[in-house]
Amino acid sequence: MAEAEETRDEETQEESVSIFEGSFYTVEQRLETFKGSYWPYETGKCTPLKMAEAGFYFCGTSSTPDWVRCIVCHHEMDGWEETDDPWEEHCAHSPNCYYLKKAKDPYKITVGDVIEMEKEAIKCYV
Repeated sequence: MAEAEETRDEETQEESVSIFEGSFYTVEQRLETFKGSYWPYETGKCTPLKMAEAGFYFCGTSSTPDWVRCIVCHHEMDGWEETDDPWEEHCAHSPNCYYLKKAKDPYKITVGDVIEMEKEAIKCYV
């Protein structure tokens, strides 16, 4: 009996992790998109880490090296300057973004938060 419970616990644990797999809901996953990219700012207020914490992932090219998109509202932004604060800019350009309202600590996003963010993200396409 204990063995079956242990297996079930392992399966449940795997399932709870898989909701984040292949998405950009963790800071680490968003940060990965900046690695090896054309992102121009490694110092200042809009470093890759600060951009990822503010909900952005990199989607730029060599001709648009500072192009990012929010994981929830899908707002795309470029024209960044080293002194721009990602949270302030995100709020200024997309004040109703659910990520801004819920991700006060981007390292503590729950499965419930992800479900709500998915619902909000779908609204962008409807």
